[in-house]
Amino acid sequence: MAAQRTGQRAPSSRSVDPRVADRVGQVSGRPSSGAASETAAAAVDGDRRFEALEARIEHLETALEGLQDALYRHEVLDEESIGELRRRTDPQQMARDLSDDARRRGL
Repeated sequence: MAAQRTGQRAPSSRSVDPRVADRVGQVSGRPSSGAASETAAAAVDGDRRFEALEARIEHLETALEGLQDALYRHEVLDEESIGELRRRTDPQQMARDLSDDARRRGL
């Protein structure tokens, strides 16, 4: 106001030192242009970090799916092996196998 009364031009916001503008913004509670650019930079950095986390999560999900598939295949093979062992150790099957073996050996 005093500058207007004396005929001098008030300094434009472009000619104000950014450090002064930041300090004025802190005092007034309004973000300055420097704070806005820092916020924008932080948002871009946050977006990059978010994208990196998404990529890591996708990689982990793929690895987990592979692990689940391998575990399932292993379980199927184990069940087949256990089923075969049960079939071979069935008392009636064992008696037949021992009898066949004795016949082959001539006992």
